[in-house]
Amino acid sequence: MPGFGASSSERYSGTVTVEVNFPDQTDTEAITLVKNRVKAFGEAIRAGFFFPGTLRGSTTDTVHMEAALLHCELEVVDLAVAAFAVLGGLLMDCRHHEVSFRSARAMLGTDLQDLLVETGLRPAAVDRPPFTVDFPRERDGNYALLVEIEFANSVESGTGEAMLDMLALWEVLSLAYPLDPDDPVEVCGAQIYFHDPRTIHHEESVWENADPVAWNLLVNLCCAWNRTLPIVRLHVE
Repeated sequence: MPGFGASSSERYSGTVTVEVNFPDQTDTEAITLVKNRVKAFGEAIRAGFFFPGTLRGSTTDTVHMEAALLHCELEVVDLAVAAFAVLGGLLMDCRHHEVSFRSARAMLGTDLQDLLVETGLRPAAVDRPPFTVDFPRERDGNYALLVEIEFANSVESGTGEAMLDMLALWEVLSLAYPLDPDDPVEVCGAQIYFHDPRTIHHEESVWENADPVAWNLLVNLCCAWNRTLPIVRLHVE
């Protein structure tokens, strides 16, 4: 697949049930990896990566195992249906870690999404973000990546630490954006910190085989943050 299309036209509010069925005798390490991916997806909804979509309720720790079946229920509001292609991509990436599935699906009311079927779509960015977005036109073979987020005002340290934790979820989400689905996305060496009280630096020493469409999630996260802490610029190089 040469790249992904971006779509957020269809949205859903209500209960989402995620079920992942493993083959018998699947080892604990494989199940834990998948559980962590599903939990990270829920945390990413709450953080704002799929803005304006969000979670209703106070916790994303809703992932349960019974025999070989993983079960998770989330209450979502105004969530782009294309977000579930990200969850599916996270699960398909697990196959590079020798994880097998009998099935994986998300039930959105009466609509059933097969999470192991690639749709070629990923969530779009907000149409007109209220800050400058500066993305490079070409990567020129450079597999390092720098993300800068500049706020209008200084960010308090406690709030800043929570934001760094949210931004770290993007490393996991990027795994759902392979340029070549036969090879895993490589994301490693991240350093995420406040360069100064107004600017976050997210430096990846390796960000390889990942589609830049994943940058749309950063735009959405910044839109969510901008509601309470105005942002001046999102820059990627």
